[in-house]
Amino acid sequence: MIKPASIILFDRLFLGSLILGVLNFLFAWSDVSEKLASMPEFAAMGFGSGFIIGTFAVGMIINLIIWYFISARASKIAKWILVVFFAIGLLSMLSNLNNPLGPQGISLGVAIIITVIQGAAVYMLFRPDAVAWFNRTPPVDPDTFR
Repeated sequence: MIKPASIILFDRLFLGSLILGVLNFLFAWSDVSEKLASMPEFAAMGFGSGFIIGTFAVGMIINLIIWYFISARASKIAKWILVVFFAIGLLSMLSNLNNPLGPQGISLGVAIIITVIQGAAVYMLFRPDAVAWFNRTPPVDPDTFR
């Protein structure tokens, strides 16, 4: 079955948001390092730079696995896992806007843009051609009605 336009757009939006997330992480790393250095209680609990990098890497791997199962395997389960993760991430972002350890300034702006892009990507999964993709029903050939 040919990949529908909504899934192709999902691919572009979702992977673009991941690339933007990596760039945001790299550019915000100095701020994160300064915050960690100013709070030795986090280092004492094991939340050092290695933990932050490892958590980010695991998150990226999970996102790529979910993307693969949605885009290449048309998995409804992966679709709903992504929807739940997006909802949790959105609620977390809204609740942490005033958190001093959270992103601030340009990094916060980019994080909001990433969230909007991911929201658009999730929306693409519910368009009619994407629903047919997940149900594995081929689209109707327009030449049938000529």
